Amino acid sequence: MEKFTDLQDFLSNDSFIRWVLHEEASVFWESFVANHPDKKALFEEARLIAHRLQEAESNQDIHVDSNKIWNRIQSEISEIKKESHWMSWTIKIAAVLAVVGALGVWIYQSKTEQKKITYSELVQSFETPNPLIEVQNNSVEPKWVYLEDGSKISLKQHSKISYPKHFAKEKRTVFLSGEAFFEIAKNPKKPFFVYANEVITKVLGTSFTIRAFDKDENVTVSVKTGRVNVFNQRRINVSDPETNGIILVPNQQAVFNRESASLIKALIAIPMPIISLESKEIVQRFDEVPVSQVLNSLARNYGIKILFNEDILSKCIITTSLKNEPIYDKLDLICQLIGGSYKVVDAQIIIESNGCQ
Repeated sequence: MEKFTDLQDFLSNDSFIRWVLHEEASVFWESFVANHPDKKALFEEARLIAHRLQEAESNQDIHVDSNKIWNRIQSEISEIKKESHWMSWTIKIAAVLAVVGALGVWIYQSKTEQKKITYSELVQSFETPNPLIEVQNNSVEPKWVYLEDGSKISLKQHSKISYPKHFAKEKRTVFLSGEAFFEIAKNPKKPFFVYANEVITKVLGTSFTIRAFDKDENVTVSVKTGRVNVFNQRRINVSDPETNGIILVPNQQAVFNRESASLIKALIAIPMPIISLESKEIVQRFDEVPVSQVLNSLARNYGIKILFNEDILSKCIITTSLKNEPIYDKLDLICQLIGGSYKVVDAQIIIESNGCQ
C-alpha cells in the first residue's frame, strides 16, 4: 500500500481521484481516514483540490482550458501560502502542478471514451498499404459484395462497406455503416473482423447480420449459423482489437446501446429451426410423452437452451402436435397444457410451472 506522505501521493492516485469524483472504492478511503487520523488534514486538502480542478472543467469540452486551470492553480497557491501545515508550500505547489496534467488527461480520456465512434472515423484510422474499396447501396434491392477470400456480403439500402483489396496475413478486416448480411468463408488461421460504430464482431466462418447506422441508438448483431464473438470498443483501435466479449450462436443476438455502452445478449425476434425439417430428430407428433421430451426436442431444433425443473414437471404427460408455427406459439401451447408460463432471460427460455397432478 502507498504511504501517502504528501499531496502528490493522493492527487496522482487514480483510485483516489475516482473516489473524489465518482465515489468509487468508498469503503477503502473512509477506512483510510479512520485508520490514519494524522493524515486527515492532508487528505481533505487533496480532496478539495481535486474537486476544484474538476469543477473548472465541468462546463468545458474535452479540451482542457489552460487559462482556467492556471487561474485555479494560482488560487490554490494563495490559499496554501496562508496555511501553516507541516509540509512546505513549495512542495504543495509542485503537487498541484503535477496533478493538473494527470487530471486533465483523466477528464479527456473519460469524455473521449464516451464519444460515439462513426464509420468515417473507423475508416480513417485504419492503416493499410492499399486504399480501401468502398461500396454503397442506394437502391431498394440488396447489393452483393464479393471478397477475395470467398466471403460475400448482402448490403442493404442506404448502407456502405469498406474493405482492402487484399487482406492482411493475420486477419480480415472490413468496416460497415448501415445493415448487411455476411456469409464469411471459413478460415481458422485468419479471423474476420467487422467494425461497426463501437462494436467489433469477430468470426472464423459463419453467417450473421449487423445493423449499425450512425444515427441509430443501438448496434445489433444477429447470428444465423456458426458462432461469433461480439464486443465493444471505447476507443478507436483497429490495429489491436479486444478478444473478450459475448459469444453468440444461432438465434441469438447482441444489442449494444450507444448511450449507456451496455452490451446484452438476447434471442432474435423470430427464432428459426437450425435443424432441417427433413431431419429425423424433429418430431411433429407427441403422444402421451413427458413434457420434458417435448421441451428438449424444441431446444435441439432451435439451438436454444430451455431451462425447467425436471422434478416438478415429471408428472406432466402431454399429447400434442407441433407444426411450423413460431417457437413462441409452441411454447404458449405447451404452457397451457401444463398450467405454466415462460420467460426469456439472457437468450435462454425459462419454463415456470407448479407441476401436474
